Amino acid sequence: MLNRILYTLKLKKRPDVDRTRIMKSFPVRNQLINWEIDDKGEASLVIPQKDKLWIRLAGKFFMLPDKRVIVLDSIGTYVWKMCDGKHTISQIVKSVQNQYQLTRKEAETSLFTFMQQLGKRNFIQFAIPEQNAPATLEPEPQKPRLFGFLQKR
Repeated sequence: MLNRILYTLKLKKRPDVDRTRIMKSFPVRNQLINWEIDDKGEASLVIPQKDKLWIRLAGKFFMLPDKRVIVLDSIGTYVWKMCDGKHTISQIVKSVQNQYQLTRKEAETSLFTFMQQLGKRNFIQFAIPEQNAPATLEPEPQKPRLFGFLQKR
């Protein structure tokens, strides 16, 4: 929250992320969003309303629903399914390019715009691997550790 304010007031500069790191990042869906595929093959995202006092009061006064439903088209559904944390953005670009017979530039431009919109609305987050780390999401198994004076050396 503090960083967002500092970025808005331009008191702090956003970290620069180069294109190669973006292409190696893993988009991950928000776990609070429920989704299902309908009979047309389109994904319906069910977004819960924020649980704040003023939103609840306005909801009762104006009879607002407690959730929103967003329906994605076929390409959006295809990309949404691939945002599982196992595929990098470059893999998704190649897959969209092959599936819908697009050029690399068309697929990349439209995918970046779509991912940017999903990211702004907090529907997805991006796991960017560290520069020296390999591009895998599998954590290393941790060894059991003993505490205090029982620690082995």
